[in-house]
Amino acid sequence: MERARSVEAGFFPLDEELNLPSSGLTPHAHQGLVLLGSMVPYACAATHLETLLKVQVSKSTVRRLTEQAGACLQQWQDQYACPGQGSEQPKQAAPRQAMATDGVLIPVLPNEWAEVKMVTIGEVCQTKSGEPHCEKLSYFARLADAETFGDLASFEIQRRRVDQAREVAAINDGAEWIQGFVQGHRADAVRILDFAHAAQYISEIATLAQNAGVPLPPTWVSEQWHKLKEDGPTSVLKEVRRLSASTPGDEMLEKVAYLHKREGQMQYQQYRAGGWPIGSGIAESGNKLVVQARLKGAGMHWARPQVNAMLALRTTLCSNRWTQDWHVVRASWHTSRLQRFRARSQAALAKASLRLQQTFWRLPLPLILACFPSPPPTSMAPKGRTEGQRRWGRQTFSQRAIQDGRYAKK
Repeated sequence: MERARSVEAGFFPLDEELNLPSSGLTPHAHQGLVLLGSMVPYACAATHLETLLKVQVSKSTVRRLTEQAGACLQQWQDQYACPGQGSEQPKQAAPRQAMATDGVLIPVLPNEWAEVKMVTIGEVCQTKSGEPHCEKLSYFARLADAETFGDLASFEIQRRRVDQAREVAAINDGAEWIQGFVQGHRADAVRILDFAHAAQYISEIATLAQNAGVPLPPTWVSEQWHKLKEDGPTSVLKEVRRLSASTPGDEMLEKVAYLHKREGQMQYQQYRAGGWPIGSGIAESGNKLVVQARLKGAGMHWARPQVNAMLALRTTLCSNRWTQDWHVVRASWHTSRLQRFRARSQAALAKASLRLQQTFWRLPLPLILACFPSPPPTSMAPKGRTEGQRRWGRQTFSQRAIQDGRYAKK
């Protein structure tokens, strides 16, 4: 009995027509797998997928497909971060927007901590009680240096049309790299130091003074907070300068200098009158929602190349744009299918060529020589009379006779 031939992968035209992924899953199951992989650990995602759709996959399959989808979204976002490319944008920019920027540490291999930088963008409106409130939040995050992050964040800045808003407030913790970020994207933004951050510095200054033996009333900290919010930073800065004069130490000088340098960003009475929020709660909640909920689980350590792919998935999911942006992943299925088809075609062509060569050299020598016929013999001068002889007869004139002039007319 003849041995059965080995089965090789093929190209089915219906896969192209239905735009099926190469994972062997249906498009719905593939999307559900990636969605679960971006929300919970990969092992849990495999369990949930089997519970919901009765589809069994391994943890490594969830990891591979999730990372592929995240890399696809990341590449698309980075491509449209360039000025002039222009991703999908709303028809009209919100007139008042808030932009909160912050960083959060995540564990990366090998046993290190790295800072993920993130910007949260929202529309500023008023609650029923008249308090400023941010809604329609969207996020962008990357594990990158400040300059690279500033360039890549243009994707979300352009999509929300922050540059076209009538007024923008930049709320942050006062870090130096954030000032450069705001200057590059919206230099005229109202810059606000997070009130909770300023209050924390005042509380720490009071603790240092008390540890140095300076007596303070029990209500001193709360009084300074109230003055800072209602009257501005002038009186508070005078009070902390008084404490620093009687409290030696570099730490005290550093904290007082920090507040003095950001005096222009602590005009909270003006910000509240203008209807701006004075706290970066949207940044803190964004850190927990986007980054910490997925990338800071117990025992997790991420490889650096996989962090930004997961962040691309998380920001898309938490910005409520999963359905709109999933077309990017679906488009990549067609590209990968064509790449596999070309690779298989080239491999099949090389294999067929090798088989042809092997078969050819197994032929008998006479057949091989018959494939290479000898060239035809070179043509020789025809025998007999020449054309001139046919025209004038057999008599010919040699060169010597012509030179001697034997046949010249006399």
